[in-house]
Amino acid sequence: MFAVFQVAEFAIPLESVKVGELLWVVSARPITPTVVIGGVAVAATTGALVAVGHRLGSIGLPFASIAAVPFHQPVVASSARMVATGLVLHAVVILVWTLICVQLARAFARRDVAAGVVAVSQFTLSWIIAWSSGTGLASVLALGDRIVYAVVLAGALVVGMRFAFPAPREAQDRFVV
Repeated sequence: MFAVFQVAEFAIPLESVKVGELLWVVSARPITPTVVIGGVAVAATTGALVAVGHRLGSIGLPFASIAAVPFHQPVVASSARMVATGLVLHAVVILVWTLICVQLARAFARRDVAAGVVAVSQFTLSWIIAWSSGTGLASVLALGDRIVYAVVLAGALVVGMRFAFPAPREAQDRFVV
């Protein structure tokens, strides 16, 4: 676990075990799995929305459509307030989906199934919101873009869970669950 320098018959650690210096002493997991998985998912889905928005003509359009739901306003991609609010709402909602996915992954014991259930649920809920309110992400994205977004979300959740949870063959004493 620690780098050791062997002198004669004595093992001397290179750094103090009590005080971490530089980057030699790093805790096994300083933050919760939900934050790790959520960070990966937020980054991936934000990138997907930026790419789709660029293709549609405005990078802010998907984020403005997200903010249009709670504001009950028409989508205006040139409004910095709506784009910034949509970006924050997007991050919060993805973190909530991540929390649901983590709980499902622990219940199912299959990470890919949990990520698939969450992606399909997000896809369906987005469609219901667009159908009932006329605003939201599904109101501005084509069906193919929504499918790509759901696949990116599922893939990001699986990759994030790979980073956040130890593989079954790794020692359990290394990680705090």
